[in-house]
Amino acid sequence: MIELKFGQRKVVSFRGARKVVGGLTEKNKIDILLYISKEFANADKEEELYDIVISLCKDIFECDNTTLRMWKGNLLVPSRFFKETVPPRRDLSQDEGYSGFTFKTRMPLLIQDLTHHAEYIDEGETTRAVMCVPIMYKEDCLGTIAVESDTEFFYREDDLEILEALGSQLALAITSVRLIQGLVHANEREAQILKQLEWDMRMGRNVQSQIVETAIAPWNGLHFGTYYEPMTEVSGDYFNVVRQGNSITAIIVDVSGHGIPAALVTMSIHYQFQRCTSLGMGLSETLAELGESIRPQLPDGTYFTAFILKVYSDYTYSYVNAAHQKMLHYHNGHGRIEELDTQGVPLGIFEVERSNFEEKHGRILPGDILFLPTDGITEQKNEQRQELGNQRFIEWIRQEKSTIEEQRDKIYVADLVGSLIGRFKRYKGDMRNGDDVSLLALQCNPELGKAKTLLSLAKSAAKAKKDQVAYDKALEVFSMDESLKDSLVLLGKMYYRDRNFEKSVQFLEKYIKTSGEESEHIHYLLGRAYYELENIPEAKRALKRSLAIDHTYAKSSLRLARCYLKDNETPKAIKVLQQGIKSAPTNEYLKISLKKLEELVKRKSGDLVVSEQRKEAV
Repeated sequence: MIELKFGQRKVVSFRGARKVVGGLTEKNKIDILLYISKEFANADKEEELYDIVISLCKDIFECDNTTLRMWKGNLLVPSRFFKETVPPRRDLSQDEGYSGFTFKTRMPLLIQDLTHHAEYIDEGETTRAVMCVPIMYKEDCLGTIAVESDTEFFYREDDLEILEALGSQLALAITSVRLIQGLVHANEREAQILKQLEWDMRMGRNVQSQIVETAIAPWNGLHFGTYYEPMTEVSGDYFNVVRQGNSITAIIVDVSGHGIPAALVTMSIHYQFQRCTSLGMGLSETLAELGESIRPQLPDGTYFTAFILKVYSDYTYSYVNAAHQKMLHYHNGHGRIEELDTQGVPLGIFEVERSNFEEKHGRILPGDILFLPTDGITEQKNEQRQELGNQRFIEWIRQEKSTIEEQRDKIYVADLVGSLIGRFKRYKGDMRNGDDVSLLALQCNPELGKAKTLLSLAKSAAKAKKDQVAYDKALEVFSMDESLKDSLVLLGKMYYRDRNFEKSVQFLEKYIKTSGEESEHIHYLLGRAYYELENIPEAKRALKRSLAIDHTYAKSSLRLARCYLKDNETPKAIKVLQQGIKSAPTNEYLKISLKKLEELVKRKSGDLVVSEQRKEAV
C-alpha cells in the first residue's frame, strides 16, 4: 500500500463546536488520488477492486468500518467490509438506511451524529458518524461506499470530496474490468462486447467532463472560446480557469499517451492544480508542485507538458511554459501574432524545482486574443501526410479573424475558435485525429477602453452624489459587458445604499459568481440584503460564508444572530454571539447584544415560572 504519514485524527471540542484535528493533509490527498488511479489500473478482477477500496478507506479515513454495497436483484448487497457488525449486515432496499438513501438520491451523504437520525440505522448499531457516496456509471448507480466511525463528528467535508473521487474512479475501473472479463469468457459475443466497450468509454468521458469545463463564463472583460476533442472517448488533455477575485489562473496540460491511463492522470492534475491556486502559489511554484506531487505515481514512461497563465485586473499577465506548445498573442492594434515561450522542462520525468522554469510577462489590450493549443492541432497530418504546423495555424488565425470581423466587431472569440476547428477538420479530411485536440482562447473585449472611461465617470458621479448619472453610466457599462467586476460591485453597493435590495442581490450575486471574489464584506452585504428581503435561509448562507472567510467579522455575527431570532431560534443566536466574542473579544457591540439577549431570555424564563406558580395556586 501507499505510505501515508499522518497523525491520528481526533475529535475535540473547540469554542463550543466539535472539530477534527490531525488526519489527512492536502499533500496526502493528492498522493492517494494518484495511487488509486495506478492501483485500479493494475486490477484484473472486480473482487480485487473491492479489496483495494476497503484497504484504502481504512488507511485514509481511520474508520471503524467500511461497507461496499453493490446493487444486485433490486437490493443493495454487502459485497465487502473489513469487520462484521452486531447486528450483522443485511441486504437493503433503496428506501432503507443511509446506503439506501444515497443509492436512491444519487447524492453523497455526510452525517456527523446518527443518534439524531435513527431512521438511517438498525437498532443496536454502534455507528455514529458516516460518509456514504454512490458509485455512478452514466445514469445508473452500481452501488455505494459507506465509511463508518463509532465517534461522532469524525469526518469533514473535504473527506467526503476524496471519497466521492474514489467512487468515481471505482465506477470507471469496475466497468473496465467487467469488459475485460466479458471479452475473455464471451468471444462469441464479440460484436456486442465491442459495442459495450464503446459505451463504457463514453461513460469515462462523462466522468472526465466533470473536471474539464468547456463553457467558461467571462471574467472582467475577458471572454473565452474552447474546443476539446479526445482521440478516443477519454483524453490526456486538460485545461481549467480558476477565478480569484483580482486575477484568473489558466492552465492547459497534455499528458503523454491516450485513453484511460492518461485520463486518470488528468484527474489528479486537476485536484492538485485546484489546491495550488487555493494556496496562492506562484506560477513556477505551481508547476514544480504539480511535477513533484504527481511524478512518483505516474505509470512508467508517462509525463506531461503544461502552460500556465495568470491575468490580473489591470490586464497584465504572467506566464510559464513547461515544454508545452507556445502561447499565441494576437495584437489587435497592428495585427501581429506573437509566439510566447519560456525556458521550462516537461513534468514527471525527473525531479524539478522552481528554478527549472522561467516566468515572463505581457499585457492584453482591448481586442487582443491569447491562444493556448495542444500539439494535437499543429501536428495533425492531412491525407497527403503533410503536417499542419504552427505557421500554417497562425495564418489561419489571421484569415478566419478577418472573415469574422466583417460580420461582427465585438466579442467573437467563441466564433473564431469554431471557425478554426472547422478549417482544421477540412484540412485533415478523412484522416483520423493523431492525438487529443484542445484549444483554449481568451479575448479582451474590444470595447473595454470605452467601458473603463464610462465606469470612471460612474464612480466620480457616485462620489459626488450625482446618483442618476452614476446609475446611467454604470448600467451602460453593464450593457456593454456583464462581466466587468467593478461595474457589478458598484451597482450592487449603490442599490444596497438606496435600499433596492432585490436589485442589490442581483448584482452582488453576479459579482461573486463572475469574479470569484471571496471577501467577508461582500458576503456580509449580500447576507444583509437577503435579510432585508426576508429571505432568511439565503441570508444565513451568505453570512456564514462571510464568517468562514473571517470569523472575526463582527457585523456578520450580529446579523446572523438576528436571522436566528427571526426564526425563533434564540439558543442559536446566543451561540453565534458567544462565538463572535471569542473571535473578536474587544468588540463591544457583540458584548452588549449578548448581554441584552441573555437578559431577555432570563426575564422570559422568570415570567414562565411565575405563570406556572399561578396555575398551581388556582
